[in-house]
Amino acid sequence: MLRLVAILSSALWLSGCFIAEEIRQGDALIEQHSVGWREKKKGIEKAEVEAAKAEAEAQSQQAQNSGPGVPDKLADWWHETVEEEPVKVNRDDKLVSCQIGGKVLFLRESDCQVRRGRAAQLKTQPKTTVTAPSKHKPGA
Repeated sequence: MLRLVAILSSALWLSGCFIAEEIRQGDALIEQHSVGWREKKKGIEKAEVEAAKAEAEAQSQQAQNSGPGVPDKLADWWHETVEEEPVKVNRDDKLVSCQIGGKVLFLRESDCQVRRGRAAQLKTQPKTTVTAPSKHKPGA
């Protein structure tokens, strides 16, 4: 009799564990094959890919801004943007309209070239030799 009770209790206990495990596996399969789960999984994968891209880009940017040669790059940039070449005065320079970065300035042609602008000749009107009549001064 004692054996029978032991066998029945062990059978009930083992079957309960088996049933609980089967229920957990079934829930996992249902979630895996449901539409919401697929959408959630795609969102997670997309977020992981974007995070990996952002991290790689940050590391690449950090590598470009550090390491050997950076002081030389900064010095070259400073020289190009701030320390412009001195303007050589040339009396034959004409005034031109110079387009620099979307702005139109009126400079001498050599100044425009030094600032890496696009020069265009100004349209001038011919000079006339007609002068205004002089007024007669009284008492002269």
